[in-house]
Amino acid sequence: MKHVFQTLIIMTVIVCGMLFCRTVSAEPILGAIVTADLPRYQQAHQAMVKVLQAGGFGEGKLKIFAQTPNADKMSLVNSLRRFEAAGATIVVTYGCRATEVAKSELKDTPLLFADVYDPVALGIVKTLAAPGTDASGATSKTSLKQLVEALVAIKPVKKVGILYTKGEGGSAQQLAELQEQGKAFGFSVSAENARNPREAAELGSKLASESDALFLTESIAVALQSKEILSAAQANGCIVFSQIPGLVAAGALIGLEADPDEQGKLVAVHALQVLQGQKVHILPVREAKKISLKINQKTAGQLDLTIPSYIASKAQIVK
Repeated sequence: MKHVFQTLIIMTVIVCGMLFCRTVSAEPILGAIVTADLPRYQQAHQAMVKVLQAGGFGEGKLKIFAQTPNADKMSLVNSLRRFEAAGATIVVTYGCRATEVAKSELKDTPLLFADVYDPVALGIVKTLAAPGTDASGATSKTSLKQLVEALVAIKPVKKVGILYTKGEGGSAQQLAELQEQGKAFGFSVSAENARNPREAAELGSKLASESDALFLTESIAVALQSKEILSAAQANGCIVFSQIPGLVAAGALIGLEADPDEQGKLVAVHALQVLQGQKVHILPVREAKKISLKINQKTAGQLDLTIPSYIASKAQIVK
């Protein structure tokens, strides 16, 4: 009897252990791609994590598996494969580049995205209201027309350089939009394709020496070399404008920026819904609400520019 009792205890311990392991392994996994570890993507990711924790998915309730690959396709695909091998419940991507690759590579894993310029034009979703696919999230699109109107009110420009990266959807979209604005406002556009950070710095310097103003698209290569490009523009007395969050604080004259913190919070709400059983394809894409026109006062002084009062009244002045 004693031996039987001992055997029952051992079997009970084994079964409990198996159940415990299943509980642990059943913990949902969220895979996140913070491409190139860019500051705006970091900020959005941190905001998302805080909302998830506040919503009951903190440590022990959700495993967050974050990767910071380079922007090339192979690096992004390798991160996605790691997520799938780990059994990720959801994949979250920041920015157009990672989102486009994830959309084409993921098979059965739901995709949530943040800081994507125009997910409809990219073919990521069918419409903002009804994605119609296993992907949804938050768009960071701002009005380039509004930005250009503010720019030409400060200083009319005749020649605008634009730095973009072919193959990055958001960057290419901004190029096409600026070319249309050039026709409307009467300035020419000279574009250069920066395939990597080294080329971004070289081409940015070239364009700054040839142009009245330089527009920096959301290209990852451009973002990684923004400090060097801004320095070259300053040396040439060239205005820099952009939709990249944080660029005005770094020295660009003017920008129209969607708040990265809000982007993270918006995608976090979707993540909470999915973790609680909602299907991604019925979740509408959330649009940016915290959009700020920003002007760098110090840069304006260096360029000997006066900001019209009606423009300044609409903007957040960075000193």
